[in-house]
Amino acid sequence: MGVSAPVAAKTSGLSTVIDTIASPNEAFERQRTMPTWGWALLAAIVLMLIGTYLQGPAMRHASVAQIQHMLANNPTLANVSDAKRQQMIANAGKPSPWTYAGVVLSLFVAVFFNTLVMLIGNAAGRGDADFKRLWCGSMNMAVPTLGLGAIALGAITMVRGADSFPNAFAIAQAVPSLGMLAPGANIVTATFLSGFSVFMLWGFFLNATMLRITAKTSPAIAYTFAAIVIVLGAAVAAAGAALTHKIGMV
Repeated sequence: MGVSAPVAAKTSGLSTVIDTIASPNEAFERQRTMPTWGWALLAAIVLMLIGTYLQGPAMRHASVAQIQHMLANNPTLANVSDAKRQQMIANAGKPSPWTYAGVVLSLFVAVFFNTLVMLIGNAAGRGDADFKRLWCGSMNMAVPTLGLGAIALGAITMVRGADSFPNAFAIAQAVPSLGMLAPGANIVTATFLSGFSVFMLWGFFLNATMLRITAKTSPAIAYTFAAIVIVLGAAVAAAGAALTHKIGMV
């Protein structure tokens, strides 16, 4: 008896991760009575770290290109010595263990942000979910959206080659998205549109499903707040692109 219960709980948690991908209705129904996120956390971290490793050469190439562009175009750096310039470029091209720590931190930030918006949607729609259930659902959603998304992006960068990415935003835009419908757009517009990638659109439908099934809100509320998440995410990315462009890095 003392052994079977933990085994059942672990099996249920892993099943929820799989069902979030293959059968989301069942997964989010299960989150109502048996919210779980441990297996999802582990799966998301592993997938995101693997994806980050695969993206490494492209990211380092992009970092070097961005530093070179900034040194050439930012007037405040005009008096930087040649030695300092070479050091900045060399540092940009070095792998850093802090990159992987940042990936794990970004996972928690993204899941918290998603949970917060879903919690507001739950309140607006007079749903019956709570923070724990929406957090668990959001963490399970991170596996397909962030985890599988990172793996796909890593594979794309390897196939295309690191030299084809002049900056980090070009890497983000490599995943199929609405940005591919506007190939001549400026970097801010292109970055915003790339926020509507196939994986983020997958997240849009998963968020709507979570609000409808776990929180029992109306479809109108569910899809509205699911849209808010994806639009805000794209807007934040676009703001980052605008700031990076302003300081001359792209």
